[in-house]
Amino acid sequence: MSANMRLIIDNVHDSATLTATSEALPVDYTQRSGRSYVWRSSDLSGQVITAQLDSTSYIDAVVLYRHNLYTTATARVELLYNGDVVYDSGTLRTSELIPPPRLRIGIDSWGATYDENMPVLMKPIWVNPTRITGYRITLSDPDNPDGYMQIGRIISGISFSPEYNPAYGLQLEWQESVEHRRTEAGSLRSIGGGLARRLALDLNFLSDADRTKLTTELVKRGKGSDVFISVYPEQGGIKEVEHSFLARRDDNYSHTHNFYANWQSSLPFVEV
Repeated sequence: MSANMRLIIDNVHDSATLTATSEALPVDYTQRSGRSYVWRSSDLSGQVITAQLDSTSYIDAVVLYRHNLYTTATARVELLYNGDVVYDSGTLRTSELIPPPRLRIGIDSWGATYDENMPVLMKPIWVNPTRITGYRITLSDPDNPDGYMQIGRIISGISFSPEYNPAYGLQLEWQESVEHRRTEAGSLRSIGGGLARRLALDLNFLSDADRTKLTTELVKRGKGSDVFISVYPEQGGIKEVEHSFLARRDDNYSHTHNFYANWQSSLPFVEV
């Protein structure tokens, strides 16, 4: 599979029929975009989430997004076709370990992860494109200090990966919704909160096929639809973790036919 940037524009999970082992909060909330909507288990016993798609689809990813899974938690994804398992990921850690020499011996705890210091936890599981009618996610997290498992969104689908990556100069911005105000006595007070990423993807070398795919997928779904972005898929480390998030377009879609057989498009995204 290509290591180029990937966008999951059509999330087939959102139209699936879902079941879960337990639902302190409904599993259907993984199909809703608001941050306050989450699936939550009743306890820390093993949990299984099953998705039955409304039609046969090809997918190459299942992403567990905005979860609370502890650093020792594991997940297993099985892709199903008419009830038969056609792909099994096996048991995977849901966090990204900090490897030596980046692990600071004596400072970082053994087994420290990049995820524990990130405001949003997510676990993408990439596979070769597979024809399925559903999938099963098995979670194990007996050490979770919260006493329950939680997932905000699940993303699954077939990704768009352009022939050429975004241009150099890629800038990721962490937008903090904080306003500084100074009191009459001169003290500085900070009001508000919240954090969201903003990323502009400058695609300067788009083939006609890539431009057609972007046009048909992005325009059809509009600015209000969620898109999962992974700029550095399967590369690991903080580089992949920081540049992978669920977002919406922050401007109108446009493209430029700048020279023979080539198109350009700038896609600004803001995290949901």
